[in-house]
Amino acid sequence: MAKNRKTPVQFTLESSERIGRVVRAAETARAPSRPLSFEPFFDGRKTRQVRAATFSGTWPVGSAKVVTFKNAPTATATVTNLSWPITGAHSNDDCIVGKDGTSWYLVVPVLATATASFATTTQQKTFAVGFSSRSIIDSLALSAALDTNSCAITVHQTASTASITVVTQTATGILVTSGFTSTFLKIKGA
Repeated sequence: MAKNRKTPVQFTLESSERIGRVVRAAETARAPSRPLSFEPFFDGRKTRQVRAATFSGTWPVGSAKVVTFKNAPTATATVTNLSWPITGAHSNDDCIVGKDGTSWYLVVPVLATATASFATTTQQKTFAVGFSSRSIIDSLALSAALDTNSCAITVHQTASTASITVVTQTATGILVTSGFTSTFLKIKGA
């Protein structure tokens, strides 16, 4: 039986130049910082990078607080709050904390829902803010009498008055003509 001879592979000039560029780039590239591995990228030995905990009191942004882990009541950690302005009286409120390297950070405190009304259309209106009471003549009755002996005319008038309220001052206000109600998230107790 005759042995099969392999035919040599032939490349065009353009193909060989392209292959040569890739090989030169690979040979001159920096070595990777870690060897090629098919293991998980994140270290599986570092368990519980995110944990449930409790805290009490206020917790301003940029400050640290000692929290107690939920499932280990004797375990605590000092946790830094980078972004949540927590005010008000909190007592053993839940929160989620996360560990980055050796430092713990507040991920999210317990949130509550609230309902608010939002204005979508408004109108500017003028309205009365100052009033005073005035008397006016409501009706006037006139009568005249002619004295023919002395050739004199006597005119009599009878006035009745009424009280009215007069606007003395106005102001301009914005009135809501349409809107909607929506639910949003807020920090519990705030």
